[in-house]
Amino acid sequence: MRRCSVWLRAVACSVLIVASGAVGSVVLTAHPAAAAVTHDNEVFAFGSATFQGSTSALALSRPIVAMATTADGAGYWLVAADGGIFSFNAPFYGALAGWPLAQPVVGMTATPTGHGYWIVTGDGAVFPFGDARLYGSMSNVRLNAPIKSLIAGPGGLGYWLYASDGGVFSFGSARFHGSTGSMRLNAPVVGMAETPNGNGYWLVATDGGIFSFGDARFFGSTGSMRLNAPVVGMARDGSGNGYWLAGADGGVFTFGDARFEGSASGLVSIDHHVVQMVGMPAGDGYRMLALRSVPDVGLMGMGATGAAVTDVQNRLMSMGYWLPGANGVFDSNMQQAIWAFQKANGLPRSGVVDDATQAGFRTAVRPQARSASGSMIEIDKTRQILMVVENRYVRYVFNTSTGSDHPYTLDGAGYSAHTPEGVFSIIRQVDGPDHGPLGTLWRPKYFTWSGVAIHGYSSVPPYPASHGCTRVSNTAIDWMWANNILPIGLTVWVY
Repeated sequence: MRRCSVWLRAVACSVLIVASGAVGSVVLTAHPAAAAVTHDNEVFAFGSATFQGSTSALALSRPIVAMATTADGAGYWLVAADGGIFSFNAPFYGALAGWPLAQPVVGMTATPTGHGYWIVTGDGAVFPFGDARLYGSMSNVRLNAPIKSLIAGPGGLGYWLYASDGGVFSFGSARFHGSTGSMRLNAPVVGMAETPNGNGYWLVATDGGIFSFGDARFFGSTGSMRLNAPVVGMARDGSGNGYWLAGADGGVFTFGDARFEGSASGLVSIDHHVVQMVGMPAGDGYRMLALRSVPDVGLMGMGATGAAVTDVQNRLMSMGYWLPGANGVFDSNMQQAIWAFQKANGLPRSGVVDDATQAGFRTAVRPQARSASGSMIEIDKTRQILMVVENRYVRYVFNTSTGSDHPYTLDGAGYSAHTPEGVFSIIRQVDGPDHGPLGTLWRPKYFTWSGVAIHGYSSVPPYPASHGCTRVSNTAIDWMWANNILPIGLTVWVY
């Protein structure tokens, strides 16, 4: 069991705007210090769930990131990345908008009474409101992966936090029944649901793989299916003898005795994607929250900062394009990710968010691997991208620059700057600079005995430029080493 004794005090914003309408009362938190930007979202209701409204017509300082339902299922709350709370046929108990947060809000869950809720940030800091109580957090603890969200424990006297690597952290009445934190997953974890008595839970990954713990029973998964869109969340039915999975395109998959109540396929706007599924308390319906894939941000290039940049970074990472995090700064790391996105989608390689790239964000999905199984690196010379692949699932995509195929001379002999095609494996590595006759390679991972490697370099342009090696940025190779992405023996397929 992993626990933390760090305690936090939550402070609510006292600036409120109250509005009401036919769909119920709406309480909006104001954040006067931030510029208002339209962050569109959609809410879809099925079964006994009803639609009570959304913030789609409002100008928000930060985008909506999650939702939670009331105890009777008649209403719900939406929470923004800055902790602003928007109530729809639901009471308002406080918010974090305007409060300085170390990391953005990523999720929320309500107490079983419906008279309170918890908000959690990506670093595991927990903030309670109403009758919710603080039982602990992961704030100031070094995590292996960011927190995705939290769910209430038995009786609302505790909660579980879960991370993208499937790590589970239990507090109060929530008991630890297991996790995937020590497993090597094919895809990151994106959702969690508890059994009716709280003596078990399920975790779901983006490939629809299900992991069951405690008294949670396995009823099936989409882990072996080829999906049109990644899975983004799950909800269980009332008996606990079945569950639903939701895809980013609004598709719904049913398992066990969970009844199909409908899907948002064909309803989700082309420039939106579903990010969360929330079940009704009685387990006879569900709601789905869809967000605009990337707001219309106009031309964005190096040096840009702000919430719009963060939105683009989050969208890139959601499709696998590697970034060290969403820092709200259009820096060289983001330019590398933009180049990779443009290459993978056949767009002009401008390195900026231009009109063509903006249009691409509305329809793009995670790139597809060519391999059918196994863990490997795929280097696509045509598109000039490097993909980290596990059993067909593309975990990460990097901008790369392979051999230019230009002739060059070394020690009086002529050569061609060619990156060989074929299936290889990592056979040798140097943890630091490796000085050679053609220059210095940073932390190279060699996959041929003739000296061809994946390595860091100060210049990784959007076109072939090397003497034959596969370049990635120095920041990227450092991250690969730190996370053992390129172990000795790993397959490298160049095509």
